[in-house]
Amino acid sequence: MEQKFQYIRQLATQYMQYHDNEQILFEHFNQLPKSIIQEVYNEYYDKSKKFQPVNLLRLTLAKIILVDNKTITVSLIEEIKQHINDHNLNYFKWLPETYLQQLQSQSKKDHDQFSKWKDNWKILHPFFYRNEEKALTRRYLSDISQQLLADLYLSDDYDSTIHDFLGVSNFGDIRCWIALYPKQKKNHKNAYQFFISLESMPWAGLISGSNIKDKEKDIFKNVSNYAEALSIFQDLKPKIVQLNKQLKGFFQCTCEKQNNNWQIFKQEKFITINYDHLKTDDLTKYENIEQLNHAVGLPRNSPSDETKSLWLFRNVQVGDIIFINSDVNTCIAIALVESGYFYQKLNNANNHRLKVKWLTTQTLILESDTSTSDKSFFSLSPFTTIEKGAFILEQYIDKFPELSTVFSSHDLIMKQPKTRFRDNKSMKKNDSDKSKNYWWLNGNPKIWKMSDYPVGKTQTYTTHNTKNYKRRVYKNFEAVKPGDLAVGYESYPNKLITTIFEITKGIHKRDDGKECIEFKIKEQIKNPISYVNLKNDPVLQNCENFINNQGSLFKLRSEEFEVIRKIIDDKNSEIITETPETYKTYSFENDIDKPFIDANQFNHIVSLLKNKKNIILQGPPGVGKTFLAKKIAYQIMQEENNSCIEIVQFHQSYSYEDFIQGFRPIATNDGNGTFALKNGIFYNFCQQAIANPQKNYFFIIDEINRGNLSKIFGELMMLIEPTKRGQQYSLTLTYSQNTEERFYVPNNLFIIGTMNTADRSLAIVDYALRRRFAFVSIDPLFGQQFKDYLLEHHISVLLAEHIINEISSLNKAIAEEPNLGKGFMIGHSYFCQCKNISDDYTEKQWWQDIINYELQPLLEELWFDDLVKVDKYIKRLGN
Repeated sequence: MEQKFQYIRQLATQYMQYHDNEQILFEHFNQLPKSIIQEVYNEYYDKSKKFQPVNLLRLTLAKIILVDNKTITVSLIEEIKQHINDHNLNYFKWLPETYLQQLQSQSKKDHDQFSKWKDNWKILHPFFYRNEEKALTRRYLSDISQQLLADLYLSDDYDSTIHDFLGVSNFGDIRCWIALYPKQKKNHKNAYQFFISLESMPWAGLISGSNIKDKEKDIFKNVSNYAEALSIFQDLKPKIVQLNKQLKGFFQCTCEKQNNNWQIFKQEKFITINYDHLKTDDLTKYENIEQLNHAVGLPRNSPSDETKSLWLFRNVQVGDIIFINSDVNTCIAIALVESGYFYQKLNNANNHRLKVKWLTTQTLILESDTSTSDKSFFSLSPFTTIEKGAFILEQYIDKFPELSTVFSSHDLIMKQPKTRFRDNKSMKKNDSDKSKNYWWLNGNPKIWKMSDYPVGKTQTYTTHNTKNYKRRVYKNFEAVKPGDLAVGYESYPNKLITTIFEITKGIHKRDDGKECIEFKIKEQIKNPISYVNLKNDPVLQNCENFINNQGSLFKLRSEEFEVIRKIIDDKNSEIITETPETYKTYSFENDIDKPFIDANQFNHIVSLLKNKKNIILQGPPGVGKTFLAKKIAYQIMQEENNSCIEIVQFHQSYSYEDFIQGFRPIATNDGNGTFALKNGIFYNFCQQAIANPQKNYFFIIDEINRGNLSKIFGELMMLIEPTKRGQQYSLTLTYSQNTEERFYVPNNLFIIGTMNTADRSLAIVDYALRRRFAFVSIDPLFGQQFKDYLLEHHISVLLAEHIINEISSLNKAIAEEPNLGKGFMIGHSYFCQCKNISDDYTEKQWWQDIINYELQPLLEELWFDDLVKVDKYIKRLGN
């Protein structure tokens, strides 16, 4: 750790020098290799990136060095800033037309757009902090944080947040930092932290999170190495742990009001979570989550959400608050924990319990804080932590003022509520003029693409069309008022809800004299909602815009808006709490859990996918094709962002209707049933990619050759070709209801299929589909990387070498067998489940189980007509 600590410290010292001394900064900047300048030029010339003045400045600096061969000075940077502020298109005539249009469309500011960019180090830092320096810094920060957790014996209950030299806002920083905090606090801001600042003069100590009221005084000291930082943390550990225990924790427990158990919970004053299928007993007998995982038959380091919930439930403290929720925005009760976890063996399986006091059992439908981008308050997991506990308590007081006394008596004194919320009851008549209206706003993406605008951006929408006629349903424009919410719908060809707006001004005249309404972009929906998905909902069947969609602005009833809001939240539930800083950066070179594949071959596959757009990884079962597919996606994204990856497995019954679009039965308001058009998983994923063109998306099809490919893909045979991507190649689909409903596969979507070459019973891949994919063969590799993996997981050198030698020999025999071949070789994944080896489950028993229950049945199937040969190899494996 010491070497990694000092590496980051040396970089911090260098960057501080650049920050403090512009002469040195510019001297070193002008000596950077041209290859670095070219990299930066390519990065900021990327048209998919959001237009930002500072990025145009960086791009211009790179161009001046590469093309004009000039030296960069402070005065030159100030000159370029002025050209950008003045929208001097002639100065930037070397840019493509699209860039010039974006520059011109930027509204001229009364103030300097670079008022926050006076520090030249912040402008130039992307030229210095990149490539190996960035990758090593992030890797070392992660290593140091994990080592601290291990050395402090906090790995089970504490987590870490790290920030590198990009800084919290990616503006560039001269230090890195690490914060360790309790997992149940969800965020370091909610806890007392073990905090270390890695700068030219590092320091470490106790820091209180910004969300804590009545904070304890921070305690910190300068340190010069890892050992000193660890020593300070060891001294402070009792105090930090005790302070965090005294903080109230906020949790959520999902329960349906209709559930019969809910009435029992209320009457008997307890909360339980039911994971009876895990067959575990009293959780207090386990010292850490690894022991719990092992007890329920999982690998010790399993990422199982079920055991995480149980472990969290086990460690809830007396005085913590638990919100009982029935969906993402509905709270049905609030409980104060009155006892620690206890186990009670009962027949109804509600064995894991907490005694509680019900502070309230009144239902509240919560509304997002308008000062934040929060869209949902709860996930739908059985038990987890929650960050917005204080805000929810405020909303309860706002609705039920009598609870103020109840909360205060338990030291839950809240601030004055910031916003109001909605409930299921009608508002009082004298409040009707203050109530919020809801709207549906149509926009033609060919003229105005809503999803292109950033959150917070203010826009106007004229009340008259180009011929100066009042738009249809003009009375709706007259009824609009500040505070109203509207869903933004991009009409043909997208037919997607992509945006939520908040009205900022009713009807008024713009500077050009045109009558309009004004609104700001409140939320860009990461996973847009298709028109078809909405129209099938029985509550929305009588929406004004569905009855007659000719027009621009339509009224939504509050319950209709709530349904649309819930559909948005449900579809975006996996990505709703993710922010860019939650995604780990990824590099195959630095991956400690990389696939067993040569780096050159891996990079070649990545290049193939970028060029061809579609590849199929083929090989024997067990070579890790699906695992490899995700790593390929990570490498292209440069981050482990699973929200941009979708995985599906084909089978004989899989159809076009499942994949693209088809009719499905739905319930109607009258209690009867009918059939409605519903979009399939690939259609929806394409819409998500279309709505976010600046990101890459990856659709992984496992066992691709097990489906009837021509039937499943249909007209997509043409659309997935790399030269047929984009809106200009859009087609009318089989189930399209009119010629305007067209579909295309975007250029930022990649398809990765996997195929077992041992599937003799399956037909070969259709030639029409085959030419649209690059086929990459993946073979079992039992080399040094595989050996290192076994040794790292406590397999002895003797057994590791025996496995490698005997399986390699066996695979050679299989490959040379005329009726078999390389497609039937044994993959390395058979031997990767070695994490459970312990004193109770020895490596000898592990190896014998693999032979008896996996390899022998497999060989008996391969050589069903030569069991003597099977017996020979089984004996060799066992010796």
